[in-house]
Parts: sequence; C-alpha cells; structure tokens
Amino acid sequence: MNGGTTSTMAGGLTLGERVRSARREAGLSQAQLAGNELTKGFISQIESGVVRPSIRSLQHIAAKLARPLDYFIADEPLTTAKRVTFHRLAAEAAAERQDWPVAEREARAGLAAGSDAADRAGFLRVLASAALNQARREEAFDHVTEGLGLLDVAKQPFDVARLLYVRGLAYGESGQLVASTEAFERVRDIIERYEILDPRLRARVAVALGTTYRRLGRTTKAIASYESALATASRANELKLAAQGFMGIAVSHYDAGDLDAAIVSYERALELFERIADTDFELHVRQSLASIHFQQGHVTQARDLADRTIARSAEVGDEHWGAVTQVVRARILLSGGDADEAKRAARQAERTLAGLGDQIQRAHALRVVALASEARGETADADRAFKQAIELLSSIDDRADLSLAASEYSKVLRARGSIDEAFAMLELAHSRR
Repeated sequence: MNGGTTSTMAGGLTLGERVRSARREAGLSQAQLAGNELTKGFISQIESGVVRPSIRSLQHIAAKLARPLDYFIADEPLTTAKRVTFHRLAAEAAAERQDWPVAEREARAGLAAGSDAADRAGFLRVLASAALNQARREEAFDHVTEGLGLLDVAKQPFDVARLLYVRGLAYGESGQLVASTEAFERVRDIIERYEILDPRLRARVAVALGTTYRRLGRTTKAIASYESALATASRANELKLAAQGFMGIAVSHYDAGDLDAAIVSYERALELFERIADTDFELHVRQSLASIHFQQGHVTQARDLADRTIARSAEVGDEHWGAVTQVVRARILLSGGDADEAKRAARQAERTLAGLGDQIQRAHALRVVALASEARGETADADRAFKQAIELLSSIDDRADLSLAASEYSKVLRARGSIDEAFAMLELAHSRR
C-alpha cells in the first residue's frame, strides 16, 4: 500500500480501503463502479492507493455507492469553515439545477458540520426548498420557521427575506393566497427597507406577488408587479455567459483536486447566477401576462403573448410553461367560439402537465376541457373533467383554486337547469374560501 499517496483516515482505513469496502457492500464490480465516467483500471489504482482521485471523481464514486462525500474525504485537512463552505456551494449548485435529493443531502451535511446561525439558516432554507419541491409542504414550513428563529432581520435581512420567500411559496402551493401574499409583501418591504440590491430576489418576489395578486383577482396590482419583474430580470441577462465561464473554471479546479480554487470560482459563479433571471422565470412572467390580458378582455394582445410564449417554450425545450400557456391559449380559442380546437389544446396540455406532476395547472387544463366539452354539447365529458379537477384540487388542499373550479361548475349546472347540483357546488365553493 502506498501510504505516501493515500493517507490513513479516521478509523484506520485509507481512502482506497473505504472505496473498496463500500463497493463490496454495494455488490458492485470495479467496472460497474467506474461506469461511463471512469475506468476499471482507475478504480483499481484508487483502491490500491496508487492514485488519489479528484473531488469530482470522488463525487461520482460517492453517488454510485450512495455514500456522502465526507465518508471519503474525512482525511482531508479541511477546517470546519471550509467544509461548511463546500457543502453550501454543493447544496446551492444542486438547487440551481433542481436536483433536490442532492441539495437535501449536502444541506444536511452542512448542518452537521457548522454551528454558525447564519450558515445553519441557509442550509435550512435549502432543505425547505427541497421539501417543498418534493411535496413535503409541512416539513418545508418547519424548516423555514426554524431558520427564521436563528436570524435577526436587522443584521441578516437578505437571509430573512429568502426564507420568507420560501414560506410564501409554500402558502401559495397550499392555496392559502392571503397568507402567501402577506409573506411576499413582507419580503418586498424588507428588500426596500434594507436596500437589498439583489436583482434576482427582487424579480422573483415581484413575479410571486404578481401570481398571488392575479389569483386573488387584483389584476391591476398583478400587471404592475409582473412588469416590474420583467424589467428587473432583463437587465441581468448578459451575466449568464460570465457565470457559465466561472462554473467551467470551478469544474476544472475540481478535476485537478484544487478545492480552494474551485470554491472561489463557484462562489463567483453563484454570485452571478443569483443576479440572473433564467428562461423558466421569463416564461412564467410572459404566460402570466398573457393570462391577465385575457382576463381584462385584451384578447388580441393575450393571443399574441401566448403564441410567442409557446414558441419560446418550444425553442428552449420547456414543456411545462409551454403546456401552461397552451391552457391560456385554449381559453382564448373558446372565447372566440372555437370549442373543438380549444378542447384539443387543453386536453394535450392536461396530459403533459399530468406527466410533469403539476396538479394545480393540470386542474386548470381540465376546467378548460370541461368548458369546451359543454360548449360542444358533450355534457358527460364536461362533468367528468370538472369532477376530476375538483378531486385534484381537493387532494392537495388548494382552497382558492378549488373554490374557482366549484363556482365555474356551479354556473354550468345552473345553465343546464340542474339547480340542486348547482347549489351543492356553490356551497363547496363558499366552504373553501
């Protein structure tokens, strides 16, 4: 064993010995562990202590063996602060690419390594986001509450604002629109009071407020908020190439095993990414503006916005916002008397959204399917789609949208002359307000 190349770790095992032991426990051969990224010979050299892998190679090995990276780098002479920084960057990078299991794992490792209140609050925010994006809403609320308890808004306004932003998202997903709006308005007030200049946070809060205002029927406020978000976001677009450059430099440093240099480049990249509004954000805003213009009766403008948003979604390969905008387009078609095309578009969007797991937007698509079916005289299809939408919204306790769906169905039933059923739907709508 080449002890000069691979040092002895805590517990008396070298890095190579730990890789071998974990590989055998997982029932993998050296070739299986190597996969397509590494080679069998390289794994053999690691296990024999001939070479020491880069951090990036160790990340691949750790992922394949379902072990935390710390299990393999425990012999590295890293300070606690450096470990916390490492896990923070890894967690933030995973959150950027929406790899929530990895973000969660790195955040938990960071919590175990650090004791600083602000650091812990940051990891709790990542955990809250991960929980929320994996349909664990109550857990997300708990993480946010714990994180806020560690902070003082006068000393750490930016950290408090980001935690409250996640709380607002959690309230919004549960259909508690008033509470969601209050959370986002508090974030906006903190941003203004403490002069937080971060454009990405400003833009995201503005679009979140626009969404809650729209869902509450406050159309004028919604438009103003969305337009503010779009203006803020558009000013940061040129930063994306620079951020990607720093990410490339960081990966190169990882490959060379230079953790300190990689951390510096990651920090610079993340700083720039935090000032960029991404395509997902842009499409969200444009879809919302199309919806609002339609609600205001600006049909031509709404149709133009919807068509351009659908084209942009196809261009960047974003199925989600393409499908959501397709629902808006279906409503526009229905308002113009084209029930056939409206039903086809809404049904296609509903299938896409079902596959993507967006239950709220899927329910909106089903409502349009129901209305288009009713316009075509297909009452059985209309009943089926309305009931499916109501069941979906009930299952996720989205009270605001459930109330809208029930009210819409009530109007259809009343127009048919089904007064008792219409009254039952109206009661459901009012009971969920």
